[in-house]
Amino acid sequence: MTDRHTLLREASAWLVRLDAGALSLDEQDALRRWYETSEAHRRVWEAACQLNQRFAGLPAELATPVLRRPRLHRRTVLKSLAGVGLAAPLAWHLANDAPWRPWLAAHRTTVGERRTLTLADGSLLMLNTDTALDVVIRGPDRELRLYQGELFVRTGHRRPGTLAVHTAQGQVRALGTEFAVRSLEQATRVTVVRDAVMLTPLSGAPERLMQGQEGLFSDSAVTSVVAAPADRLSWRQGELVVDGWPLAEVIAELARYRRGVLRCEPTVADLRVSGVFQTDDTELALEVLEQLLPVHITRFTDFWVSVGAAPT
Repeated sequence: MTDRHTLLREASAWLVRLDAGALSLDEQDALRRWYETSEAHRRVWEAACQLNQRFAGLPAELATPVLRRPRLHRRTVLKSLAGVGLAAPLAWHLANDAPWRPWLAAHRTTVGERRTLTLADGSLLMLNTDTALDVVIRGPDRELRLYQGELFVRTGHRRPGTLAVHTAQGQVRALGTEFAVRSLEQATRVTVVRDAVMLTPLSGAPERLMQGQEGLFSDSAVTSVVAAPADRLSWRQGELVVDGWPLAEVIAELARYRRGVLRCEPTVADLRVSGVFQTDDTELALEVLEQLLPVHITRFTDFWVSVGAAPT
């Protein structure tokens, strides 16, 4: 039986090759044969794909030195992972399950899962896919620490005090309201359904966000306030509602609800899509896209799927 160290190196080599571009038919067959060799191959491949996605969001002090550099091309990162960089952190992940803060959060959802919590004061929290959250009670105040993912909040009124959501970029303080917070790669997005919230970047001026508005803020400023899209929170019903979105954005959203890697080739990225897709069944969503658009879905393995141009 092949040892895990070898499997990790083989998986990382395939990740580098896939990132370089479309595989030839022979290479596709070779990857499928490698993936289907054993259950150990399949487990390592899934873990490698997950780690590849998560490295971009890791705190700098926890990432490997090559990942601390701010503007490295992702292929450079993957090549580094293919050497000594991948085996140690990935093996550590497999052995310890939760080596970084989001994975140690008290409240989590897995990829594709939604979950509802109710606090002691009656506040309702709904966690979207792949979300990590801690709840800290300080006297009458409630502090929600959102490490990753997306959260909907409906505040309760059973006791005085404040409720605030803290993200990497700052704080969202509820003013008797319903709102959603999503942690993005370099920003926080807030959508207000009812009443208002106060946005306070880590080093910027606070700004009030009113009902029907959506705001984006970095750690230094509120960078955008616009009217909230009508279907922004359709995820609460397990739906992705799109109206004229570029295909690349649709694929990026669907990727949040499935394990492994789902990518969109540049040749079809700008195709426009409208419709309602069920996030609980991303395979069906991909089948619908293949019927509606001139695209072809290529499944290299269960955990690496690519959307490209249909053969002519």
